[in-house]
Amino acid sequence: SLVDFAAAEGLDAAYIATCVGSLTQCTLRLANADRDRPNEIKEFDQTRFEIVSCVGTVSPDGAHIHVCVADAEGWCFGGHLM
Repeated sequence: SLVDFAAAEGLDAAYIATCVGSLTQCTLRLANADRDRPNEIKEFDQTRFEIVSCVGTVSPDGAHIHVCVADAEGWCFGGHLM
């Protein structure tokens, strides 16, 4: 994982400015939370996505990464990468 990599390399505060690529599996925490309802978790499996945006921070203590991915029809899904 990125957190393990940061710890192994002694990175106290790394960041992701951007990235490119594709994936077939991801889990996102969507941004629809309110006081009475926790964030919805959306799991995608066996669907090919292109990464259209990815930014965040990584340290040995954890990661805070936001990602937006697009499917084959151009529909985009974004949220906190789990």
